[in-house]
Order: sequence, then structure tokens, then C-alpha cells
Amino acid sequence: MADTVVSSSLTPANNSAGQSTAVRLFKVSDIPGAMDKMKWPVAAALMRHWFNGTPWENASGGMGTEEKERTRPVPDQYIEESIVKMNWVLKFKKPEETRQVLKAAWNNAKAMPEIRTKILRAFGNSGPGCYPVTFNGRGRAAERFGYFNSRAVNFSQFGGGELDELRGALANFNMRVIAEGAVNVFDKKIVFVADRLGYYVEDNYDFSDGDDFVSQPLGYWNFDGVAGVIEANAQNMAINEEMAAIGRSSIFGASDAVQKQFVEASNRRYFLIQNKHFVAYRKQFSKGGDFKLFSDIFYETIAPVSIELVKK
Repeated sequence: MADTVVSSSLTPANNSAGQSTAVRLFKVSDIPGAMDKMKWPVAAALMRHWFNGTPWENASGGMGTEEKERTRPVPDQYIEESIVKMNWVLKFKKPEETRQVLKAAWNNAKAMPEIRTKILRAFGNSGPGCYPVTFNGRGRAAERFGYFNSRAVNFSQFGGGELDELRGALANFNMRVIAEGAVNVFDKKIVFVADRLGYYVEDNYDFSDGDDFVSQPLGYWNFDGVAGVIEANAQNMAINEEMAAIGRSSIFGASDAVQKQFVEASNRRYFLIQNKHFVAYRKQFSKGGDFKLFSDIFYETIAPVSIELVKK
């Protein structure tokens, strides 16, 4: 069965060759291989995880609104926490800038009520003693306890900015900050002493457009990678001219070498990929599972900070 094939929104192909040629049409499932060629291993691994996944048991087959908005737990089979590493994330400028913002804001005025709520929820009924607060490098464990502050890392939906692996892998995502240390429980109060901060990524990996009128564009792709609209359009126009010339020179038949040239030219054509193409793939093949991802935790030591809470 043929895979989901996308049609180009750019200049269409003009196959005027005088005989049949075996042109392989680009499919959304070819994107991980293109990512491999671009040396984007993290992006490729995440997308392969999606293709290998199982649709959700609902009408759309995608992650539900409640799970996306974190009002209902995500089943374990739809959670991934091994692919994305913070050392990789923080190589990119925008996440590192966001980390610096969170470093300054982890216990600001808006965060303090959250910190108190989460410490009291975890230790409010504990007997007197000293208890460690540690998440063993797991972003999912920190999320379960409750993050202290968060910032969104966003990219423009309709292009603009650099096409790099971070954007190809995660697009928009959340960066969280938590603190580890020790909780000292006394009869009437609790003192949390934080001595290191931890940062991690939380994201929904899905291809749903929700109520958007236009399906979100995910770039112009071919077998070798992704390009911006100007580069893709220019290359497609050049390919049209090349294939038309091949057709004119082969009106009475094409040699094997000419047929190969025709196929190679066709394979360089770029196609606009949108969320809807992945939705169509899932509907056609009953494969493709949206999932929630967590990175590991990136730590940094800080001067001890004491936060005192009154037991209720």
C-alpha cells in the first residue's frame, strides 16, 4: 500500500518525458530519513517514536484536550522520557536564554505560593525529621512533584527564524525549573533548604491543529532535508526547467542514464508538510501515536536558600 503522499504547494512537476519513469513520491514517513541526512538524530528519533506509536482510543486518534491541558493524566504508554537531553537542548540560544530567566525567577513572588503549596502537599503530614527533595535527574518525577516556575519557548507558526534541529524536534515547548535540597519538618513549621536548581523540558508531541483554520506548516521537505519557502520555490522552479528539458530531448525514448537523471531531479523537489498530512497518515494506517515527552534534568548548584512554611 502506498504511504501518504503530499502534493507540493509550489510549482507543480511537469513530467513530459516520452516514456514511463519510476519516480518515488515523497511521503511523510520519509522525513526521519531526511533528518538523518541532516545530522538531526534527536528530531529523527522523536518522529520515529511517533510513527511507531499507537493512536489514542478516541475519534481523532490524537492526544485529547484534557491530556494536552494537563487536567487528566497521560497513560504511561504515551510518555517518552529518554530521547531529549537537556545538555543538547541548552546548546541552542533560545533555551539557554530561557534558563537564565528561570534561574532568576525560580522563587519570585509569583512562584512562592506554588513552592509552598507543593512542599506542604508532600511533607505537611510528615513527622519531625529531615527529608531529601531529589528527583534523580528525571523530569517526569519533578513534574509529578510539581515544578516551581515555567516559561514557554516559542517559534513562529508560519516561518521565520532559523531552521535548526531544536525547532525540527520540539517546535514550541515548556521549560520548567525545580529546586532540590532538604526539608526540615518541625512541630509547627517546615523549612525547605534548596541548594541546587534543576531545569527540564515538558512538551506534547502531536500534530493536531485544534480549531486553527489553516493546518500548521512544518517546512518544505524532500529526501535530503528541509528548506525555507524561498529556497524551496527556487529549487522547484529549476527542477521544472530541468525535467522539461529532459522531456524535450527524449521525445523518441530515453536512455537509462536520462531516466535516472529524470528520477533524481524529481527526488530533489520540495513539498510543503503540514500537521494535516500526519493526521491523514494516522487515519489511513491506524499508526502514529501522539505523546508527552520529558527531558532529563540539568542541574546547577546555588548558594543555599531557606524557605520557611507554617504547618497547617
